[in-house]
Amino acid sequence: MADDIDLANDLIDNEVSRALSRLRGQASADSKGSETCLECGDDMPKERQALGFKLCVPCAVESERRRSLFID
Repeated sequence: MADDIDLANDLIDNEVSRALSRLRGQASADSKGSETCLECGDDMPKERQALGFKLCVPCAVESERRRSLFID
């Protein structure tokens, strides 16, 4: 017969396993890229999605331009 400590340990193990599965799923989804641009919401080309990009080309260019303004 299991005591309270055994039941608590089983509960913790189950919760940790579920949390890790969720995190692994999110990580694999993030590495695939996005179907729509995070800036403008336009559809992303499949090639950019496969490479893991989150911005379309025009938004990526603008983002890099803005970033370069603040580097100096």
